[in-house]
Amino acid sequence: MNNQEAWTIYKRYLSAWNTTDVGTRLQIAHDVLADDIEYHTARHDWSTGRSLVIDDMATFHEKFPGGHFEIGGVSTHHNVSLLLWVIIQADGTEFARGGDQITVGRDGKISKIITFAPFATDPG
Repeated sequence: MNNQEAWTIYKRYLSAWNTTDVGTRLQIAHDVLADDIEYHTARHDWSTGRSLVIDDMATFHEKFPGGHFEIGGVSTHHNVSLLLWVIIQADGTEFARGGDQITVGRDGKISKIITFAPFATDPG
């Protein structure tokens, strides 16, 4: 996988986060996420299953109505990529930047996501 391929699959993945249409969200998630995806976030220490990711997508829309994600950057090493995500609020202002590490399986679907909390600009 190269940077362009990682960007493409991640852009498709974020389109599931960004849509308010539940049917579209489910279809995209089915297309890009492995059934037994490993999903690690601050809320989910070590979890598996596409449904958990889909639940988090719905929670995002509850917390940020009208908001969406954008991609801020990508770096790829074989089938693992680091991607910068940016949350944009409904008024167009940036809320936060964080990162995801994704692993893409041989089937071309995301098999693992590790989500990092928003970046601290001054951790001291």
